[in-house]
Amino acid sequence: MSGTRRKKKLPPLFVIKVTMSLRNFFLKIGRNMLPPSFIMLEEVSKIWKLKAIEIVAKLNIADLLKNGPQPVKKLAEQTANDALALYRVMRALAAEGIFKELPGKVFKNTRLSNALADQNESVKYFSLHHLGDTNWELTGDMHYCVETGNDAFGHKFNSQPFEFLEKNPEQNSIFNKAMTETAELSGSILVDSYPFGNFKTIVDIGGGQGLFLAQILTVNTHSKGILADQPHVAGSAHDTFKKLGLLERCSIVECSFFETVPANGDLYIMKNILHDWDDETSVKLLKNLYNAMPQKSRLLIIETIIKPDNKPSFGKFIDLQMLIGTQGGKERTMEEFNKIIAESGFRFNKVIHNATPFSFIEAVKNN
Repeated sequence: MSGTRRKKKLPPLFVIKVTMSLRNFFLKIGRNMLPPSFIMLEEVSKIWKLKAIEIVAKLNIADLLKNGPQPVKKLAEQTANDALALYRVMRALAAEGIFKELPGKVFKNTRLSNALADQNESVKYFSLHHLGDTNWELTGDMHYCVETGNDAFGHKFNSQPFEFLEKNPEQNSIFNKAMTETAELSGSILVDSYPFGNFKTIVDIGGGQGLFLAQILTVNTHSKGILADQPHVAGSAHDTFKKLGLLERCSIVECSFFETVPANGDLYIMKNILHDWDDETSVKLLKNLYNAMPQKSRLLIIETIIKPDNKPSFGKFIDLQMLIGTQGGKERTMEEFNKIIAESGFRFNKVIHNATPFSFIEAVKNN
Protein backbone atom coordinates (compact mmCIF):
# COMPACT_ATOMS: atom_id res chain seq x y z
CA MET A 1 0.00 0.00 0.00
CA SER A 2 1.30 3.44 -0.84
CA GLY A 3 0.96 6.72 0.98
CA THR A 4 -1.43 9.60 0.56
CA ARG A 5 0.36 11.35 -2.29
CA ARG A 6 -1.80 14.18 -3.60
CA LYS A 7 -2.87 13.67 -7.18
CA LYS A 8 -2.92 16.26 -9.91
CA LYS A 9 -6.18 18.19 -9.66
CA LEU A 10 -8.87 17.12 -12.12
CA PRO A 11 -10.73 19.54 -14.39
CA PRO A 12 -14.01 21.00 -13.05
CA LEU A 13 -16.83 18.50 -12.66
CA PHE A 14 -18.89 19.96 -15.51
CA VAL A 15 -15.91 19.54 -17.89
CA ILE A 16 -15.56 15.88 -16.88
CA LYS A 17 -19.29 15.32 -17.38
CA VAL A 18 -19.25 16.92 -20.83
CA THR A 19 -16.16 14.90 -21.83
CA MET A 20 -17.73 11.62 -20.70
CA SER A 21 -20.98 12.49 -22.48
CA LEU A 22 -19.06 13.11 -25.71
CA ARG A 23 -17.14 9.86 -25.26
CA ASN A 24 -20.35 7.88 -24.80
CA PHE A 25 -21.95 9.71 -27.76
CA PHE A 26 -19.14 8.75 -30.16
CA LEU A 27 -19.06 5.18 -28.84
CA LYS A 28 -22.80 4.96 -29.53
CA ILE A 29 -22.32 6.40 -33.04
CA GLY A 30 -19.59 3.84 -33.74
CA ARG A 31 -21.76 0.99 -32.53
CA ASN A 32 -24.69 2.13 -34.65
CA MET A 33 -22.50 1.76 -37.74
CA LEU A 34 -21.93 -1.96 -37.09
CA PRO A 35 -24.33 -4.95 -37.09
CA PRO A 36 -25.75 -5.66 -33.60
CA SER A 37 -24.55 -9.27 -33.78
CA PHE A 38 -20.96 -8.02 -34.24
CA ILE A 39 -21.26 -5.73 -31.20
CA MET A 40 -22.69 -8.51 -29.03
CA LEU A 41 -19.98 -10.94 -30.18
CA GLU A 42 -17.40 -8.38 -29.11
CA GLU A 43 -19.08 -8.00 -25.71
CA VAL A 44 -19.24 -11.74 -25.08
CA SER A 45 -15.58 -12.16 -26.08
CA LYS A 46 -14.46 -9.94 -23.22
CA ILE A 47 -14.57 -12.97 -20.92
CA TRP A 48 -11.14 -14.03 -22.20
CA LYS A 49 -9.63 -10.60 -21.70
CA LEU A 50 -10.87 -10.40 -18.12
CA LYS A 51 -9.35 -13.73 -17.10
CA ALA A 52 -6.10 -12.89 -18.89
CA ILE A 53 -5.87 -9.68 -16.83
CA GLU A 54 -6.31 -11.66 -13.61
CA ILE A 55 -3.57 -14.12 -14.66
CA VAL A 56 -0.92 -11.47 -15.36
CA ALA A 57 -1.86 -9.65 -12.14
CA LYS A 58 -1.47 -12.88 -10.18
CA LEU A 59 1.90 -13.58 -11.84
CA ASN A 60 3.15 -10.02 -11.10
CA ILE A 61 4.10 -9.54 -14.76
CA ALA A 62 3.80 -5.74 -14.65
CA ASP A 63 6.11 -5.67 -11.62
CA LEU A 64 8.65 -7.86 -13.42
CA LEU A 65 8.66 -5.40 -16.34
CA LYS A 66 9.13 -2.28 -14.21
CA ASN A 67 12.83 -2.07 -15.05
CA GLY A 68 12.40 -2.59 -18.78
CA PRO A 69 11.36 -5.05 -21.52
CA GLN A 70 11.88 -8.78 -21.10
CA PRO A 71 11.46 -11.80 -23.43
CA VAL A 72 8.47 -13.95 -22.59
CA LYS A 73 10.77 -16.93 -22.01
CA LYS A 74 12.42 -15.10 -19.12
CA LEU A 75 9.04 -14.06 -17.72
CA ALA A 76 7.91 -17.67 -17.85
CA GLU A 77 11.05 -18.83 -16.04
CA GLN A 78 10.59 -16.26 -13.26
CA THR A 79 6.95 -17.22 -12.75
CA ALA A 80 7.33 -21.00 -13.30
CA ASN A 81 4.91 -21.05 -16.25
CA ASP A 82 4.85 -22.43 -19.78
CA ALA A 83 6.48 -19.92 -22.12
CA LEU A 84 4.26 -20.57 -25.15
CA ALA A 85 1.01 -20.42 -23.16
CA LEU A 86 2.11 -17.25 -21.35
CA TYR A 87 3.06 -15.71 -24.70
CA ARG A 88 -0.44 -16.30 -26.04
CA VAL A 89 -1.94 -14.53 -23.02
CA MET A 90 0.51 -11.62 -23.26
CA ARG A 91 0.00 -11.30 -27.03
CA ALA A 92 -3.76 -11.04 -26.61
CA LEU A 93 -3.45 -8.34 -23.93
CA ALA A 94 -0.87 -6.41 -25.96
CA ALA A 95 -3.43 -6.21 -28.77
CA GLU A 96 -5.65 -4.33 -26.28
CA GLY A 97 -2.89 -1.91 -25.25
CA ILE A 98 -2.22 -3.82 -22.02
CA PHE A 99 1.56 -4.42 -22.51
CA LYS A 100 3.35 -3.91 -25.81
CA GLU A 101 4.94 -6.69 -27.82
CA LEU A 102 8.36 -5.99 -29.34
CA PRO A 103 10.23 -8.13 -31.92
CA GLY A 104 11.47 -11.47 -30.60
CA LYS A 105 8.49 -12.11 -28.28
CA VAL A 106 9.70 -9.38 -25.95
CA PHE A 107 7.19 -7.40 -23.89
CA LYS A 108 7.23 -4.03 -22.16
CA ASN A 109 4.80 -2.19 -19.92
CA THR A 110 2.33 0.39 -21.20
CA ARG A 111 0.39 3.00 -19.23
CA LEU A 112 -2.41 0.42 -18.87
CA SER A 113 -0.27 -2.49 -17.69
CA ASN A 114 1.49 -0.16 -15.24
CA ALA A 115 -1.85 0.03 -13.41
CA LEU A 116 -1.40 -3.69 -12.59
CA ALA A 117 1.94 -3.11 -10.86
CA ASP A 118 2.18 -2.78 -7.08
CA GLN A 119 2.49 1.01 -6.92
CA ASN A 120 0.51 4.24 -6.64
CA GLU A 121 -2.78 4.32 -8.55
CA SER A 122 -2.76 0.54 -8.98
CA VAL A 123 -5.73 -1.78 -9.49
CA LYS A 124 -3.69 -4.93 -9.06
CA TYR A 125 -5.46 -6.25 -5.98
CA PHE A 126 -8.85 -5.03 -7.18
CA SER A 127 -8.25 -7.17 -10.28
CA LEU A 128 -7.17 -10.15 -8.19
CA HIS A 129 -10.23 -9.83 -5.97
CA HIS A 130 -12.85 -9.31 -8.67
CA LEU A 131 -11.39 -11.65 -11.28
CA GLY A 132 -9.97 -14.30 -8.94
CA ASP A 133 -11.22 -17.86 -8.60
CA THR A 134 -13.69 -17.15 -5.79
CA ASN A 135 -15.49 -14.30 -7.53
CA TRP A 136 -15.23 -16.06 -10.88
CA GLU A 137 -17.15 -18.97 -9.38
CA LEU A 138 -19.73 -16.61 -7.89
CA THR A 139 -20.22 -14.83 -11.20
CA GLY A 140 -20.80 -18.17 -12.88
CA ASP A 141 -23.61 -18.77 -10.40
CA MET A 142 -25.49 -15.57 -11.24
CA HIS A 143 -28.33 -17.45 -12.92
CA TYR A 144 -29.04 -19.14 -9.58
CA CYS A 145 -29.39 -15.65 -8.04
CA VAL A 146 -31.78 -14.52 -10.78
CA GLU A 147 -33.79 -17.72 -10.47
CA THR A 148 -34.10 -17.73 -6.67
CA GLY A 149 -33.36 -14.19 -5.48
CA ASN A 150 -30.68 -15.63 -3.18
CA ASP A 151 -26.97 -14.85 -3.22
CA ALA A 152 -24.34 -17.07 -4.81
CA PHE A 153 -21.96 -16.83 -1.85
CA GLY A 154 -24.22 -18.78 0.48
CA HIS A 155 -25.09 -21.20 -2.31
CA LYS A 156 -21.49 -21.94 -3.32
CA PHE A 157 -19.60 -21.65 -0.04
CA ASN A 158 -22.28 -22.08 2.63
CA SER A 159 -20.98 -18.88 4.18
CA GLN A 160 -21.27 -15.12 3.89
CA PRO A 161 -18.50 -12.82 2.59
CA PHE A 162 -17.14 -11.40 5.83
CA GLU A 163 -17.28 -14.77 7.60
CA PHE A 164 -15.45 -16.30 4.63
CA LEU A 165 -12.77 -13.58 4.64
CA GLU A 166 -12.21 -13.93 8.38
CA LYS A 167 -11.49 -17.64 7.90
CA ASN A 168 -9.31 -17.14 4.80
CA PRO A 169 -6.45 -14.74 5.67
CA GLU A 170 -4.91 -14.70 2.19
CA GLN A 171 -8.15 -13.70 0.48
CA ASN A 172 -8.90 -11.28 3.32
CA SER A 173 -5.57 -9.59 2.64
CA ILE A 174 -6.34 -9.30 -1.09
CA PHE A 175 -9.80 -7.91 -0.34
CA ASN A 176 -8.46 -5.30 2.10
CA LYS A 177 -5.78 -4.23 -0.37
CA ALA A 178 -8.40 -4.02 -3.13
CA MET A 179 -10.54 -1.73 -0.96
CA THR A 180 -7.47 0.35 -0.14
CA GLU A 181 -6.71 0.72 -3.87
CA THR A 182 -10.21 2.03 -4.57
CA ALA A 183 -9.83 4.46 -1.66
CA GLU A 184 -6.47 5.56 -3.05
CA LEU A 185 -7.88 6.16 -6.53
CA SER A 186 -10.93 8.14 -5.45
CA GLY A 187 -9.77 9.43 -2.07
CA SER A 188 -8.14 12.73 -3.00
CA ILE A 189 -11.15 13.70 -5.14
CA LEU A 190 -13.56 12.84 -2.33
CA VAL A 191 -11.46 14.65 0.28
CA ASP A 192 -11.56 17.84 -1.82
CA SER A 193 -15.32 17.56 -2.43
CA TYR A 194 -16.64 17.84 1.14
CA PRO A 195 -15.78 20.21 4.04
CA PHE A 196 -14.25 17.59 6.34
CA GLY A 197 -12.22 20.30 8.08
CA ASN A 198 -15.41 21.64 9.71
CA PHE A 199 -15.48 18.63 12.04
CA LYS A 200 -13.25 18.12 15.05
CA THR A 201 -13.69 14.36 15.41
CA ILE A 202 -14.40 12.18 12.37
CA VAL A 203 -15.49 8.56 12.88
CA ASP A 204 -15.03 6.18 9.95
CA ILE A 205 -17.42 3.24 10.37
CA GLY A 206 -16.04 0.14 8.64
CA GLY A 207 -12.93 2.05 7.58
CA GLY A 208 -10.82 -1.04 6.83
CA GLN A 209 -7.10 -0.35 6.53
CA GLY A 210 -7.70 3.33 7.24
CA LEU A 211 -6.43 4.95 4.05
CA PHE A 212 -9.50 7.11 3.40
CA LEU A 213 -9.53 8.43 6.96
CA ALA A 214 -5.78 9.03 6.69
CA GLN A 215 -6.31 11.02 3.48
CA ILE A 216 -8.90 13.18 5.23
CA LEU A 217 -6.69 13.83 8.26
CA THR A 218 -3.61 14.57 6.15
CA VAL A 219 -5.44 17.44 4.46
CA ASN A 220 -7.46 18.58 7.49
CA THR A 221 -4.74 18.89 10.10
CA HIS A 222 -6.99 20.21 12.89
CA SER A 223 -9.30 17.18 12.81
CA LYS A 224 -8.94 13.92 14.72
CA GLY A 225 -10.14 10.50 13.62
CA ILE A 226 -11.57 7.28 14.99
CA LEU A 227 -11.63 4.14 12.87
CA ALA A 228 -14.18 1.49 13.84
CA ASP A 229 -14.09 -1.98 12.28
CA GLN A 230 -13.81 -5.67 13.08
CA PRO A 231 -10.53 -6.90 14.65
CA HIS A 232 -9.35 -8.92 11.62
CA VAL A 233 -9.62 -5.75 9.51
CA ALA A 234 -8.89 -2.84 11.84
CA GLY A 235 -5.54 -4.22 13.00
CA SER A 236 -3.85 -3.26 9.74
CA ALA A 237 -5.03 0.35 10.07
CA HIS A 238 -2.46 0.88 12.84
CA ASP A 239 0.33 0.41 10.28
CA THR A 240 -1.31 2.95 7.95
CA PHE A 241 -1.57 5.61 10.64
CA LYS A 242 1.94 4.91 11.94
CA LYS A 243 3.45 5.14 8.46
CA LEU A 244 1.79 8.50 7.87
CA GLY A 245 2.51 9.93 11.32
CA LEU A 246 -1.15 10.05 12.36
CA LEU A 247 -1.16 7.83 15.46
CA GLU A 248 -1.48 10.83 17.79
CA ARG A 249 -4.53 12.07 15.91
CA CYS A 250 -6.27 8.81 15.20
CA SER A 251 -7.51 5.95 17.37
CA ILE A 252 -8.76 2.49 16.40
CA VAL A 253 -11.82 0.85 17.92
CA GLU A 254 -12.20 -2.86 17.22
CA CYS A 255 -15.91 -3.61 17.18
CA SER A 256 -18.93 -4.87 15.30
CA PHE A 257 -20.82 -1.78 14.20
CA PHE A 258 -24.06 -3.69 14.71
CA GLU A 259 -23.31 -3.79 18.43
CA THR A 260 -21.17 -0.83 19.48
CA VAL A 261 -20.18 2.43 17.81
CA PRO A 262 -17.92 5.21 19.18
CA ALA A 263 -20.14 7.85 20.74
CA ASN A 264 -18.05 11.03 20.67
CA GLY A 265 -17.85 11.97 16.99
CA ASP A 266 -18.90 15.10 15.13
CA LEU A 267 -19.04 13.44 11.69
CA TYR A 268 -19.74 9.74 11.06
CA ILE A 269 -18.67 8.33 7.69
CA MET A 270 -19.94 5.14 6.09
CA LYS A 271 -18.18 4.61 2.77
CA ASN A 272 -19.47 1.68 0.71
CA ILE A 273 -20.93 -0.04 3.77
CA LEU A 274 -24.71 -0.02 3.31
CA HIS A 275 -24.54 -1.62 -0.13
CA ASP A 276 -23.41 -4.83 1.57
CA TRP A 277 -26.72 -5.20 3.41
CA ASP A 278 -30.45 -5.45 2.75
CA ASP A 279 -32.81 -2.67 3.85
CA GLU A 280 -33.77 -4.27 7.17
CA THR A 281 -30.13 -4.81 8.20
CA SER A 282 -29.13 -1.36 6.95
CA VAL A 283 -31.85 0.25 9.08
CA LYS A 284 -30.63 -1.74 12.09
CA LEU A 285 -27.09 -0.45 11.51
CA LEU A 286 -28.26 3.12 11.00
CA LYS A 287 -30.38 3.00 14.17
CA ASN A 288 -27.32 1.83 16.10
CA LEU A 289 -25.43 4.85 14.78
CA TYR A 290 -28.37 7.13 15.57
CA ASN A 291 -28.40 6.00 19.20
CA ALA A 292 -24.64 6.50 19.57
CA MET A 293 -24.23 9.80 17.74
CA PRO A 294 -24.39 13.16 19.57
CA GLN A 295 -27.45 15.24 18.60
CA LYS A 296 -25.54 17.82 16.54
CA SER A 297 -23.31 15.34 14.70
CA ARG A 298 -23.78 14.46 11.03
CA LEU A 299 -23.89 11.21 9.07
CA LEU A 300 -22.14 11.02 5.70
CA ILE A 301 -23.03 8.04 3.50
CA ILE A 302 -20.68 7.61 0.53
CA GLU A 303 -22.14 5.29 -2.11
CA THR A 304 -23.16 5.11 -5.74
CA ILE A 305 -26.67 6.37 -6.47
CA ILE A 306 -28.55 4.51 -9.19
CA LYS A 307 -30.22 6.94 -11.58
CA PRO A 308 -33.42 6.21 -13.54
CA ASP A 309 -31.86 6.44 -17.00
CA ASN A 310 -30.25 4.26 -19.66
CA LYS A 311 -26.80 5.80 -19.47
CA PRO A 312 -23.60 3.82 -18.76
CA SER A 313 -23.38 3.23 -15.01
CA PHE A 314 -20.62 1.92 -12.77
CA GLY A 315 -23.19 1.47 -10.02
CA LYS A 316 -25.55 -0.69 -12.06
CA PHE A 317 -22.82 -3.25 -12.69
CA ILE A 318 -21.43 -3.14 -9.15
CA ASP A 319 -25.02 -3.89 -8.16
CA LEU A 320 -24.62 -7.28 -9.89
CA GLN A 321 -21.64 -7.93 -7.61
CA MET A 322 -23.92 -7.21 -4.68
CA LEU A 323 -26.46 -9.62 -6.17
CA ILE A 324 -24.03 -12.54 -6.28
CA GLY A 325 -21.84 -11.72 -3.31
CA THR A 326 -24.04 -10.37 -0.51
CA GLN A 327 -27.14 -11.51 1.34
CA GLY A 328 -29.57 -8.89 0.09
CA GLY A 329 -27.06 -6.10 -0.49
CA LYS A 330 -27.60 -3.70 -3.38
CA GLU A 331 -26.76 -0.35 -4.89
CA ARG A 332 -29.67 2.02 -4.22
CA THR A 333 -31.64 4.76 -5.90
CA MET A 334 -32.05 8.05 -4.07
CA GLU A 335 -35.61 7.04 -3.23
CA GLU A 336 -34.33 3.84 -1.61
CA PHE A 337 -31.72 5.77 0.38
CA ASN A 338 -34.35 8.22 1.60
CA LYS A 339 -36.49 5.31 2.79
CA ILE A 340 -33.85 3.66 5.00
CA ILE A 341 -32.60 7.05 6.24
CA ALA A 342 -36.10 8.04 7.38
CA GLU A 343 -36.85 4.64 8.91
CA SER A 344 -33.75 4.82 11.07
CA GLY A 345 -34.64 8.22 12.55
CA PHE A 346 -32.39 10.44 10.46
CA ARG A 347 -33.44 13.32 8.24
CA PHE A 348 -31.99 13.60 4.74
CA ASN A 349 -30.06 16.85 4.37
CA LYS A 350 -28.37 17.00 0.95
CA VAL A 351 -26.49 15.18 -1.81
CA ILE A 352 -23.11 16.27 -3.11
CA HIS A 353 -21.81 14.79 -6.38
CA ASN A 354 -18.18 14.72 -7.51
CA ALA A 355 -15.98 13.32 -10.28
CA THR A 356 -16.04 9.76 -8.85
CA PRO A 357 -18.95 7.30 -9.14
CA PHE A 358 -19.60 7.83 -5.40
CA SER A 359 -21.82 10.60 -4.04
CA PHE A 360 -22.08 12.15 -0.56
CA ILE A 361 -25.46 11.67 1.09
CA GLU A 362 -25.60 13.81 4.22
CA ALA A 363 -28.14 13.15 6.97
CA VAL A 364 -28.75 14.62 10.43
CA LYS A 365 -30.60 13.43 13.51
CA ASN A 366 -34.22 14.46 13.80
CA ASN A 367 -34.84 16.91 16.61
